[in-house]
Amino acid sequence: MFGTPVIPMYEHEVEQGARELLVDEECEALAIVFLHSYTNAMHEERAAQIVRRVMAELGREVPLEISSEVAPTAREVSRANATVIQAYASSPARKQLVRIEERLKDIKYSCNLKTVLGYGGIADIRYPRLFESAMSGPVGGLMGAKYLSTVMGEENIVCSDVGGTSFDAGAITAGVLPIDREPGFQEMYVNVPMLGITSIGAGTGTYIRLDPQTGRLKLGPDSAGGTPGPTFMEAGNTTPTVNDVNLLLGILNEDNYLGGKVKVNKQVSYDLFKEKIADPLGQDVYEAAETCLGLLNVMMREHLVRSIMVGHDIRDYVLLGYGGGGPLHLLGYASDLPWKAVATVPYAGAFSAWGGACMDYSFRRHKSVASMIDPSADDAVKIGYLQPVKMGWDALEEEMLTELVEEGFSADQITIKRVIYMKYLGQLDDIEVDSPVDSIDSIDDVNALVAAFEDRYTKLFTLVAKSEYVPIQVSEVCVVATVNTPKPRLRTHKLADRKPDKKAFKFKRPVFRGGKWNDADVWRMEDLVPGNEIDGLAVIEASNTTLFVPPEWHMRIDEHDIYWLERKG
Repeated sequence: MFGTPVIPMYEHEVEQGARELLVDEECEALAIVFLHSYTNAMHEERAAQIVRRVMAELGREVPLEISSEVAPTAREVSRANATVIQAYASSPARKQLVRIEERLKDIKYSCNLKTVLGYGGIADIRYPRLFESAMSGPVGGLMGAKYLSTVMGEENIVCSDVGGTSFDAGAITAGVLPIDREPGFQEMYVNVPMLGITSIGAGTGTYIRLDPQTGRLKLGPDSAGGTPGPTFMEAGNTTPTVNDVNLLLGILNEDNYLGGKVKVNKQVSYDLFKEKIADPLGQDVYEAAETCLGLLNVMMREHLVRSIMVGHDIRDYVLLGYGGGGPLHLLGYASDLPWKAVATVPYAGAFSAWGGACMDYSFRRHKSVASMIDPSADDAVKIGYLQPVKMGWDALEEEMLTELVEEGFSADQITIKRVIYMKYLGQLDDIEVDSPVDSIDSIDDVNALVAAFEDRYTKLFTLVAKSEYVPIQVSEVCVVATVNTPKPRLRTHKLADRKPDKKAFKFKRPVFRGGKWNDADVWRMEDLVPGNEIDGLAVIEASNTTLFVPPEWHMRIDEHDIYWLERKG
């Protein structure tokens, strides 16, 4: 564990194991994981040499990965999981992506295909560490929000994505994207850095049932998703969903589902919901439907409060809603919580995809270290204790520069950021700190690191939590190598009149709200422009999303085409 071998590796056992796995078990991939290889990889590397020799002798080659190259970090179980995923999934996934790229080139797409990585970068599909893309689906929203913050002027944003199957949320604090170095994946933890996003099974396709034991309403966590979809699509699903409820309550337009491309049968939703939910509850169909919608909003709100905002002041954060169902439910789960502001965008259904266009070509590597900054130590000791940090940075930087240059980028295109993970001695969790120095050669470098840690710590938590007497523990280092890419242009529009153009108004439609039917103004989102303002009760429809504005809310569109939702009065 300190880098010096204590017991020699038994090479004959490695060879025997390789032969058993390749011949007897017919394994399709091999992963090699030694307990302390993040400190010294010599045994893993020697084992890989032996396995490659055995494969050559057997005439059988399979993907082979070692954990010290995949994830050289101390968390051995999640490191093993990451290595297995890289060995098992990367080659088949890459073959599929290459086929997609070939098809794109058949239709005259001239560039290489790229993939999104879980920590908010993009890479060529030939990127060797393809396992980093395994959990990249929801990250586009956070990256889009980070880029959108440059015109919003806000550093604290809670990102909330409502899709068909899940409710995904994450918080940008003090302009810092949250990084989870050990996220959950397929009921296990993996050492794959990913933007900090937590999810629950709550979306527009969420199933609505009655618990057979208690007779109480139960939402999800499973979902009809896009296929077979809500019951009104008549594609095989007979279990009511949240979007069936939205349709019954008049919030969704039966003639404009997905821009009118999908035929909707409202009567099917009514009949199935009445039979399976309302009648067993002894309730009116519409009252029961509104109860279901309220229950979903509570689930989403509780997820934000109890998972995302623990330790933070809601009054400091803007709540941003997106995803196809985000604007539909945004003001339901925003509720009476004292958010600094609530916002959405007209392209909410494609916001995560738009966020993909906001990402740089970027690689991120981590390595565990064990260092300490003791305030009572003399300067030379402080500098000496931090030399593993410097060595880790240098090794990771050299590795990534080599990869990027081999991909065709020149050294002057590549920007390097060095990161360090620090905590006060005795604390469970460390925090990510962007290093203000590139090396640790003097006491000024040490002091600059400490100051950066204290600044980040007090922004994330509170001023009273800072301590100048407790030693600071360093657990991990990271290097981020970035090549800038062209970004979308966030235009500033001239503000039009507050009252929307009359062509934007469609009609009035009854909406069931507060236990009774009310006439809501229905607007065409595509015809609304910056400067327009609308009072609730209103429904603003687009081809890929619907914004529902309850009667106690007001909507205005700013010069950047961002929709701000404010309580009246």
